[in-house]
Amino acid sequence: MTGGPGEIAILVARYGRHWLISEAAEGGYHAVRRHSLSEESGLSNVLCAATLGEMARRLAAENERENRLPAQ
Repeated sequence: MTGGPGEIAILVARYGRHWLISEAAEGGYHAVRRHSLSEESGLSNVLCAATLGEMARRLAAENERENRLPAQ
């Protein structure tokens, strides 16, 4: 991902149900979880990245960790 206008839309389409994803005012991108999780979960509520590619990797990793949690 190189940061074109349609690329952030791809991330929003894929992860937007659980994350608010946008460009950061100071450059880069940030994602805020729509529903905060407790610190005990070990998951992030906020992610920051310099590029959309990095953000895509972080969101995918976070999604993978979340899917591994035991059902409550």
